[in-house]
Amino acid sequence: MNGIGNGPLYGYGNGRFTIDATAYFEDLNIPVIRYHDVEYFNKQNRAINISAIFPDAQADESSASSYYFEATDRLLEAAMHTGAKVIYRLGENVLNLGSATANNTPPGDFDKWARVAERIIAHYEDGWCDGYHYKGIMWEVWNEPEQIGSWAGSLESYAEFYKKVYLYIKEKHPNVDISPAHIGNKDKRERFYQYLSENDLGIEHCFAHYYASDFSSIEDLAAELEKDLKRFKLDADVIINEWNYLSSEDGWYNWAPTFYFIQTQQGAAWYAKQLIHMQAAENLAGAVYYASDMPGFWTGLYKRNSKRELVVLPAYDTFRYFGKLYNLGYEVKPDKVPEGIYVLAATDGKKEVGVMVVNDSEESKEVDVRIKDVRLDECKIQVKSKKVQAADEKIRLRLLPYEVSFVNILTQ
Repeated sequence: MNGIGNGPLYGYGNGRFTIDATAYFEDLNIPVIRYHDVEYFNKQNRAINISAIFPDAQADESSASSYYFEATDRLLEAAMHTGAKVIYRLGENVLNLGSATANNTPPGDFDKWARVAERIIAHYEDGWCDGYHYKGIMWEVWNEPEQIGSWAGSLESYAEFYKKVYLYIKEKHPNVDISPAHIGNKDKRERFYQYLSENDLGIEHCFAHYYASDFSSIEDLAAELEKDLKRFKLDADVIINEWNYLSSEDGWYNWAPTFYFIQTQQGAAWYAKQLIHMQAAENLAGAVYYASDMPGFWTGLYKRNSKRELVVLPAYDTFRYFGKLYNLGYEVKPDKVPEGIYVLAATDGKKEVGVMVVNDSEESKEVDVRIKDVRLDECKIQVKSKKVQAADEKIRLRLLPYEVSFVNILTQ
């Protein structure tokens, strides 16, 4: 549930990236990185987008000299160094406010575009053009084809496009992990799924996007998507590969309230609550937060100060705590959780327990943490990395408004 969009390198120019957040990604224990809208505001960007890697549309797509892999190589090397898996969006950045690197025009030659995409896959999976042999890359064909900012064509043309790309790439790489992009409108999605089914086209993952002020219904969305897949006999898991807060009052394109909120302590508590909602959705296979880019209007993780240094924001700890729980591996069901408090706990099954406790309230609160059949006064305990001693077999937490706390317990 704690995947991240883009990174850990930012600020490409003069042949290199100027910001390296690898240490942050390792600290956060990020399991998957999705690449889309990379270097959105950066006119010098030469990574990820098809037009950045294959800049001359008239060039010979079979020739290695037609490709520029350097920037993308550095980016994926850094990603793989963190241990994260990769979702690679084959296509272009979305055409939106402030974009310096966008293109919503469908390719003029679907067949040639498919051949270019296949060579990019060959570079990163088969070592072509002094490339790599990465495993487990999830290839996503384009982004949001129902939205004119991404695809200035019909959904039917995207279906034809996906068919050509899918069949050609599968011919060359039978075991490749390839899937279509998110389609939000249910009627359009069902028409597209019917086309996939009728043309015997595969889908490894149902990628979906979700922006809202409340994720309590995320399990219903995942169940609906899973039901749609089964209806058309498509075998895929459900991954929310873009999600973030969106102010319910101001909505799309009046983003100032949204961008302010996600950098606050209240925003950090909101993120914690939504991660807990997503973790509870049993038919949701994963999620990727949009996004980590610098400058970071959409990120609550960190920002750049007046010295152009990265400084962490309150939500950074929320994702760090979730990463600790993810690393432990086994979820532990909480009981008797007070109103306004949200809890997510995990254990390694041996000696360690972690507990994230969220006060989603504008009032300070006190809560007690207990573990059944465990004498906490005999355990080693840290609360937010500070050593504490349990009293009367419980840990008392005094939570400030919208505080996200983390308790680490060593039982042996």
